[in-house]
Amino acid sequence: MQERHEAVLALLSGKASVDQIAKELGVLPATVEGWRQDAVAGMAVALRRGSGKSARELELERENKQLRDVLTETAISKSLLEQALKTEREQRPFAGKRSRR
Repeated sequence: MQERHEAVLALLSGKASVDQIAKELGVLPATVEGWRQDAVAGMAVALRRGSGKSARELELERENKQLRDVLTETAISKSLLEQALKTEREQRPFAGKRSRR
């Protein structure tokens, strides 16, 4: 475990390449790549702790904002259409009066 830790640190700091580490430890380069990906994912989780929000919570907040934006745009469009319809009806001849037979 310690050698993996050191290997990933060397990789991230640019002191060694994936191929160099793989050869030194007798593993496939894909294995070293997997260690790096796991380490980066772990860092992301650790850095997110300060926000107190999980990735899912952040995703839901973004989705909520998008939905609120769509709702606002829809309400504005509806209001403008109602206003235009009212104006158009008022400009018709005999507005508000119906013919009787």
